[in-house]
Parts: sequence; C-alpha cells; structure tokens
Amino acid sequence: MNEDLLMDLADCGSPEKIIAAILKHHPNLPKPVPIEVLARAVGIIDFKDLEAEGFEGALTTDAEKRKGIILTKKGAREERRRFTVAHELGHFLIPTHKGNRQCTAADLRESRSNNDQRRQEAEANRFAAGILMPRPWFVRDMNSLGDADVIHAQKLASDYRTSLEATVNRYIELTDDVCAFVFSKDNNIRYVRRTNTFPRLAIKQGDPLPTLCTSRVAPAMPLRVATDWAEVDGSVWLETEWGKRPSPILEQSMRQAGGFQVTLLFLAADEEEEEDGDLSEKWDARFRGR
Repeated sequence: MNEDLLMDLADCGSPEKIIAAILKHHPNLPKPVPIEVLARAVGIIDFKDLEAEGFEGALTTDAEKRKGIILTKKGAREERRRFTVAHELGHFLIPTHKGNRQCTAADLRESRSNNDQRRQEAEANRFAAGILMPRPWFVRDMNSLGDADVIHAQKLASDYRTSLEATVNRYIELTDDVCAFVFSKDNNIRYVRRTNTFPRLAIKQGDPLPTLCTSRVAPAMPLRVATDWAEVDGSVWLETEWGKRPSPILEQSMRQAGGFQVTLLFLAADEEEEEDGDLSEKWDARFRGR
C-alpha cells in the first residue's frame, strides 16, 4: 500500500478531492488507467467474482474500512467490470459510505441525490467516471478530435477502456459543444444525455424515436459504423415555441448489436444568435464542411 497516499486521502471527503489526491501521487498513469493497481495501493487486497443474482458489484471491508475486497459480476464485459471496480473503490474511499454493500445495475447509473442511498451511489459513479477518465486527459483527447461525433466517442471509449455509455456521460459533462446523445433500443428511447446548452428536447425516456428522424432509417449493418451527418428540421427533435423557428440540427447515428442504437444531435453554438436568413446560409456552409 502507498502510505503517503493514504495519509493524503484521510483529508479528502468528496470524489473530486479523492481523485485529485490519487492523480497527485500518480501523475504519469498509463491509459487506460490501471484501476486494480490503484485499488491495491489504497487497501483493496483481492478481486473476486460475484454470483449473487441481480447485482453488478459488491464491497466487503473490515470494521475500520482499512482493507477490502471488491467483487464484480461473473462474466461481465471488461469495460463494465472496470467501471464496477471503480464504483466499489469509490465506496471504499469516500469516508461517509458504509463498507459492506451490494450494487445493482441501476446503482451504477444513478445520478440523483434526493436521498442518502442515491447520493452515495451517485458519488461512487462520479468517482468511477473521474478516475477512469481523468478530466485533464479526457478534455485534451476529446478536444484533439474536433467537434462532437459518434466515432469520436467510440474512440475515447476504446482508449480509456470504458463503455460507450459511460464515455458519453463524461463527454457530455466536459464538452463545449452543443449536443445531445440519444440511446435507444428497437426505436424506443432508453435515455437522453444532453449538454446544459442544448435546447429542450420534445422526447423523453420511453417515447419512440421521432417519425421523421434519420435514425429510424439508419442501415442495420454494419454494426458500430456511424452514418453520415444529415440535416433535419429542429422541430423533429426540439420543443417549439409559437412563432419561433427552431434551428436545424445535424443528426448522426450508429447501430449496435441487439437492437441498440446511439444517436448524436449537434447544434452549432453560434447559430442561435443569427437572423433567420443568415442562419440558413451559414448552416449550409458548415454542413458542407463536415
């Protein structure tokens, strides 16, 4: 164990401060982050398979939470397993979290904080995303790729060895682009992740994909190949106001196995400030250049 790191961690309460302390002691970590090596450096002594039905991960510790064992669902994909390990490590390191617990798939998606249980799961998820995709590295790599693109998110997921969905969540948190990712299955929306700057969407979880969106006609094969960008009327996806014309949107999608699909909606930030006549002309130029 790294005793100097453990001393610094003793003064940390939030996921972000814990991550900062770890990166201070390990400034030259390779990519993807060796999460199990880090876990062993702070008191995790073993990793085991979890066979309990309905759970993705678990943590067992001694009474003082000085040593622990992390369990992950047997047979889980590597990207999923890495996030689960990081999530349970978050529970281990965040001082207000109890040491012995089991976590479901829903816990690993939790972002709400309206009760103690949800808050703790959300904090563990913030830690997992932050340690697997450290902000300075992720922002640098994301910006080097250019404007938002499904292929860029896929590359980042490959580089950091994280799932596409976890990578998109981090992307939306850190990008300066005005964009939204829509995750669907069999043309029904599972959930949406949008930047705070993206206009309000007219769709929600459980809705079918809009009839006029291009994602509905995306080729079924090959899988994991992004479509070309298509320009669609903003009213296809966005809430509309009486007498106000919504900005056009660029739409791109990618089919995945099992009927899953990810759609990216992109809006140029400066388009909202243009007059209607200038907007159409300027957007056409931008669209031809992508």
